[in-house]
This record gives sequence, structure tokens and C-alpha cells, in this order.
Amino acid sequence: MRERIWLTWERQRRNRTLSVALDAELYELHYSLPRLRRWTAAISGTLRILWRERPQVVFAQNPSLILALLAAWYGRLCGRITVIDAHNAGVYPFFERKSWHARLLRPLMQRLVHHVMRTADLTLVSNASLQAYVESVGGRAFVLPDPLPRFPGFARPASVEGDGCRVLFICTWAADEPYLEVIAAAVRLDPGIQVLITGNSKGREQAYGQPLPPNVTLTGYLPEDEFVHLLHAVDVVMDLTILQDCLVCGAYEAVAAGTPLILSDTRALREYFRRGVVFTANRAEAIAAAIERALAERQRLAAEIAALKLELEDGWQRQREQLEAWIGAQAARVVTAADRKL
Repeated sequence: MRERIWLTWERQRRNRTLSVALDAELYELHYSLPRLRRWTAAISGTLRILWRERPQVVFAQNPSLILALLAAWYGRLCGRITVIDAHNAGVYPFFERKSWHARLLRPLMQRLVHHVMRTADLTLVSNASLQAYVESVGGRAFVLPDPLPRFPGFARPASVEGDGCRVLFICTWAADEPYLEVIAAAVRLDPGIQVLITGNSKGREQAYGQPLPPNVTLTGYLPEDEFVHLLHAVDVVMDLTILQDCLVCGAYEAVAAGTPLILSDTRALREYFRRGVVFTANRAEAIAAAIERALAERQRLAAEIAALKLELEDGWQRQREQLEAWIGAQAARVVTAADRKL
């Protein structure tokens, strides 16, 4: 039996880093199966884990909303502490989908999300704006951004070797990422500036309508070691989103690697990543100008990123201690309530 477990139906760095930091056994129930079979396998696997471990504290990622519902109901029925780690899609479901059936289902999904927020003991979110929303619908929220990852065995060189300059655009080719604007921005750059775009594009670059510029390289999905090596080796890391309340994962990774950053000019990103960053509008001309500025100022930005890394690590530890204090108080109340029933 485990006192704490962390459940997720996908593989993502936040689950791995947070579960370690909060001393919770991680269970990644990720299956490469058709949707209905995948859900069936994940639901049965989740129920088996809950039955076998009977944890005092359950952390569960949302999405999946189904997983979040299972965890919230388990906590309510069994008198356990349930903490839902709500990503942006776990607060605003289907926000990135434009299909007619997504628009039809969105109101129902939002009601279910609200039910999870009110049923769970706590909802973890990455920033104050999401916290305000959770609390506005009757939930209890706690702000806990991603901890900075650790990359043992990797170090940023004193100077980046090789011809020209390289910008790494961390991309999943999702609807909130302005990847076509990034491709258009590359055309405006000196040909010696290489733009590397990560992720499995699944042909989405074809919407650009022209051959890719010669200074754009699609890396495809990269194994972890290759990705981390690039984080340390490039001149600048770029991670962009049109979402206003999203702290992008690539920003944490770049700070951990000590690499200067280009981020979208949103309030959430400006408030958290306070230095070592060039902020940009999500338009081709603005992105090109941000790349040129970041490259010109990369030594200063790298020094600021190093200072920011220390600030974020210190602040995150204080937030973790506050969360642990809350969990401890909740656990004490659960034990007291159980004793009263005896």
C-alpha cells in the first residue's frame, strides 16, 4: 500500500517532476490503442491501482476528465484526499478544438469539470488566473507551477560552437501554437539563422502553402537525450502560445538548461518568467524581430536566466512547503474523523 500515488493517462514531464517532488508513486497508464479500448484499459487499470494501493492521497491529472472524475469520486466515497492537477485543458476542456461536435460537447464537459473542481479536495493550477476561475465555480485551488527539471550530465557550453545561430522552437503542432507564423518569420531572417522546430507535425506545415524556407528544419519527435542536448546547445529557445493563461513547458526546460528565451507576450508568462526573456506578439514580423534581438543580447539574457533559475527554484520550494502543510492538515482531519466513528 502506498500513502500517495500520482495517476496520469499520458506521458508528460510535469507528472514525473511533481510526483517525485511530492513523494507520490507515479502510475502512467498510457496505451497505444484505439480510443474506446484505450479508455477501457485505463479505467480498469486505474480501479485496480486504487483497490490495491488504497492510498491516503491521490493526485490525478486532468485531462483526462474521466480519470479526474474517477479520482474525485474515489476520494469522496472512501474518505481520501484527492488533488487534481488541472492543465489548461483540464480547466477549459476542448478549448483548442473547432469541430462541430467539440462545440456541441463543450458545455457538458465544462459542467463535468466544475463538478470535479467542487468534489476534489484541491485543484492544482499553474497560475493565479486559473486559480481565480476554479474558486469562482466553488472549488479550492492552489498555484503550483512546474518545478524546473534537472538535466544531470548536461551542461551549457561557455560559447555555442558551429556556424551561424540556432533557434529551437519547442512545438507540439497544437492549435494554440503559431507555427505557421514562425515559418513565415524565418523567411525574414538572415539565412545563417537556423530555426529548428520540434514535434511530429503530421503534415501541418503544408498549410504554409509554400516550400519550407531553407533555414527551417523540422526535427520530428526527438528522444529525450537529443532534445535535452539541443536545449543546451542552441543559442535561443522559443515557445509560443496564443493562450493567455498558459505557462508553456518549454520555458521551464530552457531555464533549467540556462538558455535565453523567446516567449509569447501574455500576462501569465510575463509574471512568472521575469527576466532572461524576449517577449513577442504571435506575428511573423514580431517573431523575426524578437529572434534578432534575442541573438544580439544572448549573453545578457543568459546571465539573467541563470539568476531567474535560482529565484524560481527558491520560490517553488516555498510553494511546495505550503502545499505539504495543507495536505498534512487535511490528513490529520481525516484521521480525527475516522477516530470519532470508532
